[in-house]
Amino acid sequence: MPPAEPLVIFYDLSGPKPWSPACWCTRFALNFKGIPYITKKLSYPSILPKCEQLFPSLEGLDATVPIIEILGADYKALNDSTPVAKLLNERFTKEMGYKHLEDVGFEHPSMAGEGILPWVVNDVYENCLDKGDGSREFFKRTREEYFGCELKDVKEVVGGGEEALLGLIRERFSRLRARLRDDDGLGERESGDFYLCVEKG
Repeated sequence: MPPAEPLVIFYDLSGPKPWSPACWCTRFALNFKGIPYITKKLSYPSILPKCEQLFPSLEGLDATVPIIEILGADYKALNDSTPVAKLLNERFTKEMGYKHLEDVGFEHPSMAGEGILPWVVNDVYENCLDKGDGSREFFKRTREEYFGCELKDVKEVVGGGEEALLGLIRERFSRLRARLRDDDGLGERESGDFYLCVEKG
């Protein structure tokens, strides 16, 4: 049986392996709903030009991935994992034979990102980015401008060292764990439901 004709183009970050949590959320959403799609990789320097090409105006939008293009007569392009998931639910419905993503939303980055980002930023640079497409140079320059120090020093300079970051991560995840035990968390969902937890971008 030939593969189904793709209905969506999914733009993921380039790299030796898929690694972006936000892009993984969109990949999970597409796979869970059973939507035929193809993946195209974007280097970091290519994200803004691709957004400028796809969107008539970037007003109110960030130049970020994941990006999807819904193909066909009712064409639409959109980026950012939470709006993308909501759009997939609107366009590919239960009535059409697609599964429904329940409670699509995002956790604020402060829930865990404050501790994780300084911890992993240098590892992302060293291990996750393609070495020949300009992504490493772009990532290093923009992140060092943001943090105000070299990537190798972010954990110490911004995070206060390994033990301080571990404590922050534990504290943030204890809050998340408590929320998931509340009525709006996973503990109260039926086992067949799907909760998409994403960060912006």
